[in-house]
Amino acid sequence: MSKDISVLLPVKNGEKYIKDSLHNLLKTIGSSDEILVIDDYSTDGTKNIVITGINNDDRIRYIKNSKPGLVNALNFGINESVNTWIARADVDDKYEINRLSEQRKNILANTVGIFTDYDFFSESHDYLGTIPSAIDANAVSVSLISSQRTAHPSILFNREAVINAGGYREIDFPAEDLSLWLRMSRLGDLISIPKTLLHYRLSPGSITGTRRIEAKDMTTKLLTDIGINQSNILGLVENFESVQQLYKQHNFASERELLILRDLYFLAKNAHIGAKARKSIKQILIRFLPKHTLNISSFRAIKVLHHEQSMRNSVRNNG
Repeated sequence: MSKDISVLLPVKNGEKYIKDSLHNLLKTIGSSDEILVIDDYSTDGTKNIVITGINNDDRIRYIKNSKPGLVNALNFGINESVNTWIARADVDDKYEINRLSEQRKNILANTVGIFTDYDFFSESHDYLGTIPSAIDANAVSVSLISSQRTAHPSILFNREAVINAGGYREIDFPAEDLSLWLRMSRLGDLISIPKTLLHYRLSPGSITGTRRIEAKDMTTKLLTDIGINQSNILGLVENFESVQQLYKQHNFASERELLILRDLYFLAKNAHIGAKARKSIKQILIRFLPKHTLNISSFRAIKVLHHEQSMRNSVRNNG
């Protein structure tokens, strides 16, 4: 199976960031990979900057979106991609040079998508916290209940699996990514790498209050209509201690365990999971939550996670 990668970069009026973005992304790709820039009807100098980049490196391709809109740009880019694997990227984010090499070496026969840990930074380059991912395939699927631990611009996904899942759907906007992950979880393993390989730029007003409300409402609808894969829920609760041991091998161990317990707690409140899964989740929570109440490392982890969330909310609300 080929592991060549097409980096999918949708852009609309990105002249402020596009030059640095291409410079960064070129460092992450191999000689057989490509960067596919889908211009979503930009009215600034984006196209000219990209064309200049193409003249310097023919691994960059520029294509104008077939019709306006992010969902259209994403699906158009998937159709135009020439490689088996597609890596999402956003023009204003930054990536570690080893992002794609780390994801590439974690591709297995049943893998359909690979996320990573990620952190946030502000326009003034202030650190705004890290989101530790769930790593294990069952845990990653369950973590979709919070729709925060699987960052869209961090994923490397299998092109055929995305197409078979139905691609991105306009009716799911602005939670089109969550919808796709939920559907892909039925086709294979979604996993994540416990390394911070994406640095996510958070700008004031980058997500308006109205859009956050729309996204929350759509998330609730998708978790009802599609839901978390039941086999992943049962797989996690049956192997929870193994997942704990996995977390202990990596950084943010306390945070990862607390977050997956939080995800299970939210899942237990969801009316659309089966009775067997609900009972198993409650048993996990009864068994493992109490130990965190008197654990100093857990207390510190909760304090840090809360503080970092407050910093990000402050940046968002100052737009």
